[in-house]
Amino acid sequence: MKYMCRTCKKKCDDIIEHLMTVHKFSKTTIESQLKANPNSFNHAFEKLE
Repeated sequence: MKYMCRTCKKKCDDIIEHLMTVHKFSKTTIESQLKANPNSFNHAFEKLE
């Protein structure tokens, strides 16, 4: 599935990988955000078909 980042307008296949490489989020930060709220990054990405 393809996604479009609403912040940088780039297409990606993997949201987590995109956050780590493009936006420089650490893996521990992403994991803690997802543990607190599993849908925390869904609003930042748009599904493409």
